[in-house]
Amino acid sequence: MIVAVMIGTQTVTGQSPAGTEADELAKLKKQIAELAEKVRILEQKHELEVKEKETKSPATAELDQKIKILERNAELDKEAAAEKSKQTPKVSLDSNGLAVSSADTNFVFKLRGGFQVDGRFYPGDSLAKDTFLLRRVRPIMEGTVFEKFDYRVMLDFASGLSSSTFNNANLVDAYINYRFLPELQLQIGKFKEPVGLERLQSWNNLLFIERGLPTFLVPNRDTGIQLQGDIGSGLFQYAVGAFNGTADGGSSDFDTDSDKDVAARIFTHPFKHSGIDALKGLGLGVSGTYGQHEGSLRNYLTLGQQQFFTWFTGAGTNAATRNVAADGTVWRISPQVYYYWGPFGLFGEYVISSHQVTRTAGATPTHATLKNSAWQVAASWFLTGEENSYGRVQPKQNFNPANGGWGAWELAARVGALNIDDDAFPLFADPNRSASGIFSWGVGLNWRLNRNVKLSLSYEHTDVDGAAGNSAPFKENHVIFTRAQFAF
Repeated sequence: MIVAVMIGTQTVTGQSPAGTEADELAKLKKQIAELAEKVRILEQKHELEVKEKETKSPATAELDQKIKILERNAELDKEAAAEKSKQTPKVSLDSNGLAVSSADTNFVFKLRGGFQVDGRFYPGDSLAKDTFLLRRVRPIMEGTVFEKFDYRVMLDFASGLSSSTFNNANLVDAYINYRFLPELQLQIGKFKEPVGLERLQSWNNLLFIERGLPTFLVPNRDTGIQLQGDIGSGLFQYAVGAFNGTADGGSSDFDTDSDKDVAARIFTHPFKHSGIDALKGLGLGVSGTYGQHEGSLRNYLTLGQQQFFTWFTGAGTNAATRNVAADGTVWRISPQVYYYWGPFGLFGEYVISSHQVTRTAGATPTHATLKNSAWQVAASWFLTGEENSYGRVQPKQNFNPANGGWGAWELAARVGALNIDDDAFPLFADPNRSASGIFSWGVGLNWRLNRNVKLSLSYEHTDVDGAAGNSAPFKENHVIFTRAQFAF
């Protein structure tokens, strides 16, 4: 056979046939030696196994069998545990609260909430009393069922602005949202109407302790149905809904008449997906409402929570001639903008609120269309370099002096005004008891110790215009606010 191979080998250019045959012969000898060594090793291994089997006692054989059984049981337990983990609910507790979800995340329950302890101090002002109060105490339950249905229930056990305007155990939110697609969602229940920019900002992310003056002219929470969506991962957002309708700054659980309000909002981040980092944080939008209202109107407050404008309500000896109420078309419009880049943040909004009102005067009511307006501009800067945002900001370093962490420090400033239609005087409001407008400016400092704890200090100065008489509202208002907030 070797000879045949050698004969069949062709001569390689530059090499003699004798050399090629010698190389091939050497390779074959090497392969035969390697195979012989492998056979020898296998034979030795087989002989050892036979001897071990012949000399092994029955007890040892039984022990080996038990070990094999235990090993197999362990494999089965591991497989069962892996299968069970696919069906076992998952529980987590972190800075976002308590969360429980099914293994496939189709069912989720979250327990969240928080509270705010405020201080209000009026230096040199006898119109209000210095006080500490619980501004908000809110347990929140939210989650998902059957993958597509999100729900939220939020209560408030705090006194709110004052015990006369808010009741304890107030139902703030209660709704369900069906996410057919990110671009197409249907929400039903009680929630915020999609109008004011700062009104739509979460209570635990506010720049100042109290929202600005435009918030007094837009609705708060109302009961209704809303179609909403997010197109292009934040590039364009929309919301349009039908609601019971509520007065400026008010909330409602039911309707006092059969008419409904339509509320809508569009908002866009035109440069969100561009390569221009400096413009990605720009957001532009407009919102508004339209409907028919009948019934009482809400009075207006300063940022220091002092009433500066009051509608005639029927009190006094001339009650028949002093009863002012909404009676007709109500519409609002609010252009809005914000801009965030690095530690800098800026937002502004403008609101016009138009009401048809009536004043009862014997058998001949007096009607008018009144347009009140408000605006504000607010800016902020993180001294510690965090990325500013309309939502919650995470400190770069949590407060921990032992490790050199001091949390996030933010400076804030804002200016704004609220103006009452001149036609409101003197038929619908007493110029000696109500002002025609206010102008306010404020500065603040926020200290986020971590994601859950925030301390705030701010000062608000308000000038009041157009009021006269001894019983008129104050001409100036100075308020120092403090807040300790816990939210998760």
